[in-house]
Amino acid sequence: MRGVLLFWLFGWLALQGAEVTTELSTDVVEAGHGAMLTLRIEGGDADQAPQIPEVKDLVVNPRGRSQTMQIVNGTVSRAMVYSYIVGAHVPGEYDIPSFPVRVGGKVFQTDRLHLKVRPSSSGEPGGMGDEEKVPGEESDFGHLTFQMVEKDRKHVYPGEIAPVRIQAYFPVGVRVSLGGQPRPEGGAFTLQNLSEQPRQEIKNLEGKDYRVLTWYAGLSATKAGTYPAGLSLDCTVAVPDRSAQKGLPGFEDPFFGRSPFDDLFTPMVQKDVTLKTPEPPELEVLELPKEGRPENFSGAIGTFEFESVQIPETMETGEPTRVRARIKGSGNFTLLKQPEPLPADEWKTYEGQEDFSPGDAASFEGTKEFSFNVVPMRPGAKDVRLGLTYFDPDLGAYQVLESDGQKVAITGTVILDEGEQKDGGNERPPLPDGPELAPVRETLGRVGRYEPWPVERVTTTVVGCGSLALALLGWGIWKQREVDPRRLAWLAVRAAEASALAAAEEAVRRGDVPGFFRAAREALQCRLAEFREVRPESLTLTDLEGRVEERCLELWRTGDRMEYSGEVASAGSLEEWREVLHEGLKRLSEASTRA
Repeated sequence: MRGVLLFWLFGWLALQGAEVTTELSTDVVEAGHGAMLTLRIEGGDADQAPQIPEVKDLVVNPRGRSQTMQIVNGTVSRAMVYSYIVGAHVPGEYDIPSFPVRVGGKVFQTDRLHLKVRPSSSGEPGGMGDEEKVPGEESDFGHLTFQMVEKDRKHVYPGEIAPVRIQAYFPVGVRVSLGGQPRPEGGAFTLQNLSEQPRQEIKNLEGKDYRVLTWYAGLSATKAGTYPAGLSLDCTVAVPDRSAQKGLPGFEDPFFGRSPFDDLFTPMVQKDVTLKTPEPPELEVLELPKEGRPENFSGAIGTFEFESVQIPETMETGEPTRVRARIKGSGNFTLLKQPEPLPADEWKTYEGQEDFSPGDAASFEGTKEFSFNVVPMRPGAKDVRLGLTYFDPDLGAYQVLESDGQKVAITGTVILDEGEQKDGGNERPPLPDGPELAPVRETLGRVGRYEPWPVERVTTTVVGCGSLALALLGWGIWKQREVDPRRLAWLAVRAAEASALAAAEEAVRRGDVPGFFRAAREALQCRLAEFREVRPESLTLTDLEGRVEERCLELWRTGDRMEYSGEVASAGSLEEWREVLHEGLKRLSEASTRA
């Protein structure tokens, strides 16, 4: 009887020390992903499996129960752990309310939990549609299809990104080894932001099972015209050799045909194939309009808007101040450059840092953050705005985007730029009022002895003072040139051009085809930027047209194709391409001299 009483006594004491806790492995997940929710019971076990309350759009999947044991200084403690995977396919904020857990007849309340589900950065770009493209003609190897984002217009622009979904279908039972990534046919298009690894799944289409590989990317045109937008994919497939199959003795059946054991011993035949999109659609590529093109247009094409802007409330003239801006939208974020404060002539802006966060698998939608320094040149109470330019392909026009104004108090004195300093130096103070001639004196006045200086002393003094003045003037001019921003920018461009030409020569020597075209395009950008006084990276193929021969333009286009699609030209033509590069540089220099 005493033993029974002790058993119930220790059991009651254990339940008095029971503890129930809940915890999430992370409180932020992407849509389609989950977090681990653990419910831990110390000093007992639940009378029945805990039930998490139902929350709209929240998915809860139980993952079982486990027991843990811990020994500390001879004391043994046990705990029961219930695991769940919680997540959602719809982005939003989810609250998991407190719920009861009964342990040994006693009710414990869990803590309230919060889970944030943000949009997936690897999701499919919007506007693709849900239509599944069924492979057309029958093939033992595979099929390649792609679908573009649906738009009302039937044309695109060079540099514009059109999201595409690329799918390769391989019949189940065919062994596949990919020889690379999908690539555009011809040289009119490139693929940007192509998925590094395809998504794989098994689908049944019209009664036949396929292994489907799916990539997402952005299709971009490189030149104007009308071209077929076709893709190709190299792969090696292995299919059963039916001609070599023979039934195993004892397993053949004249009524039901071959035995299932035959496939285990069927030899495989390998074949290198190139899958191509059947009947690729033709796209019309229009040139970007030259009329109305802003001077600070960097080549960004799409639709963008300011999501947030951070500008300090106080500044001082001549002192760098950090400004941050976050821009969201869809389009070619690669060519979207940092905004500038307005009006631009009252500020100096320096290149800063940028960070892009994709919103889908093709990096078509997303947000880009900029952090850079600005220097105010005028004091006063200002309504500061940030602005940038881009081309809206749906409207077919350039757009100027400005942020909301923010009140900023700027202290200090006016800082003149180089042009204003030169203009201000020509001003002379007004002459004082009074008679033009002094009155005539009738008496001589005070008379003293006058001894002129020796000629040698006068000459030495004048020459010394003149030399000192010239030295000070020369030193001032040299110092001003050393800190002149325009001269420093010019020197930086010349250094970048020399570096690019050296890299191009080295690439020719080593037979590095991609390295040569990359360096050649950079050298052309630098030479063109020298007399246009813009950043080299902001120049595009359109800026080069009309200044060099068609062969040099083809050099630029080839570099674009190799950078975005991985296409490699023949190494034997590098010597010829080098001559084309030097001829293009020569023509750009002649054009700058004439201008």
